[in-house]
Amino acid sequence: MKTKLSLAVTLALVSAGLLSGCSDDKESAGEASTLSYIPADSPYFMASSDTMPEQEAFDLFQRMQPMASLESDLDELRDTLPELEDDKVQHALGALLIAMGEELVGVESLEDVHALGLKMSPQVAFYGLGILPVLRMQLQDEEAFRETLQRILTKAEIHPTTATTNGTDYWVLTPEAPVKAILAIIDQQLLISVVPQDASDELLAQVLGNDLPDSNLEDSGALAELEQRHDFTPYGAGEVDFSRLLNELSSPSHAGTQALMDAVEAEQLDLSACQADIDRITSRFPGLVMGMREYNQDRMEMNVILETDEEIVSDLRALTTQVPGLGSTEGIASIGMGLNLPLLLQTVQQYAQQVRQNPFSCDELQDLNSAWSEINTAMNNPATMMIGSALSGLRARIDSLTMTNGEPSGSGILTLASPNPMGLVTTASAFVPELGALELEPGGDAKQIESMMLPPETPALHAAMSNNAIALGADISDPASLQEALEAPASEQDLLLHGHLTSEFYHSLADVMEQVSSDEVSASDIDVVRQYADIYKNMEYWLRVDDAGVEMSFSAELE
Repeated sequence: MKTKLSLAVTLALVSAGLLSGCSDDKESAGEASTLSYIPADSPYFMASSDTMPEQEAFDLFQRMQPMASLESDLDELRDTLPELEDDKVQHALGALLIAMGEELVGVESLEDVHALGLKMSPQVAFYGLGILPVLRMQLQDEEAFRETLQRILTKAEIHPTTATTNGTDYWVLTPEAPVKAILAIIDQQLLISVVPQDASDELLAQVLGNDLPDSNLEDSGALAELEQRHDFTPYGAGEVDFSRLLNELSSPSHAGTQALMDAVEAEQLDLSACQADIDRITSRFPGLVMGMREYNQDRMEMNVILETDEEIVSDLRALTTQVPGLGSTEGIASIGMGLNLPLLLQTVQQYAQQVRQNPFSCDELQDLNSAWSEINTAMNNPATMMIGSALSGLRARIDSLTMTNGEPSGSGILTLASPNPMGLVTTASAFVPELGALELEPGGDAKQIESMMLPPETPALHAAMSNNAIALGADISDPASLQEALEAPASEQDLLLHGHLTSEFYHSLADVMEQVSSDEVSASDIDVVRQYADIYKNMEYWLRVDDAGVEMSFSAELE
């Protein structure tokens, strides 16, 4: 449901401080840093070590959030709520979103946020006690937040029970389940966790923070090391350690893991026969790290890295190819990729052979043995070889998007990188004979493609060739621009995939949507697209080979 997504985004933005850093304020006497609650050997964590000033965080929130449509979203969700009555989970989620959204209506200043008991730049941590999840967030005003929370729960018709352990009160949100969601407000912090229904006082003391771990993330310096290693800002970073996680599932070292597994009647993984296989996998794929390399008033960049060993990094880097223009933000939008398909096939064959010669031995990992065999078979086919020998990457660039004679239309350039452009033309000529008849040559002038196979309303198509690529242009004003596209430099980064979307693209898309008659497109849908156009100057996303592994990233430049 679009409205739920839009409203959820708004709610997420109002708590943007979850990844925007700790509070400027020093911890009051006796109040522990959130990092001190995180065990140094936690299998996963996400936390921040420094701050964005609250007013800056609020200004950023105001620039990004779609508040203009919040009330209309709430009205639409209220109309939809009766349709969700048969699904208790969906209905409860809808009611909760409405209740939370209603608290945000009228929030126009940092003081309004504080009146709800919230901080725009709170001290935050999400982490595992073993596999048991815990979320902590610093509050601005404990009593004000209690009142806000009570209003939200009452409106959403959620009626928690109360419980006490070691003199600390907390709420139980799901009293009848094997595991229960609990919520507590302690020392100016909101705590949310999931614990077994019969959790011991000792375990609850650790969850609630009455008992701190002997070795914690603050003392270990692991977060600072992670930020430095990947050039992350101090406004939020984390990791999932695959070895710790698998070991915790097979041989629990924390009482929280065992208690949670017992509560859901999950059998402890017997990985004793798999330990060599597990070590083999985790040595090659140590974990997942995430953070932000930029987070300011003008631009933000979010990064997730799947860590691999040096051999895999080297093999992946060898797969990348030089594609003219790949990585640039020319045009109103683009999508492109660079991949050496023949070498990819060789690499897959190499890894598949390693698995055949040294298969995973334990029963739980037999699917990995067959998966490598299936991947190898799927890739080793004539079509892959035919395409791979002639095509090593592409970039599709959109220069304009309009409505022509009642149909969406546009202009742009498709660049096809190839180690053998003439061979690529020969292959493509099997489908478009007119392309072969153009007699393209490297460095030659662009030529128009005239084909009876194309619909009459098809815009003018031109083609040009270089020593390592072919460019096809649709409805371009100057065919000579194809040569510029062929000569465009490739990115110095080892990109596998790159794309971008500009403000102009969203404006054009909204104009097209307004002229397309469709029951699936509403005025509010178009309004959301226009808000994106007003908020974002440029958005980029990419997949590249990083020194540490494979990096998946997204960046947004604000208007």
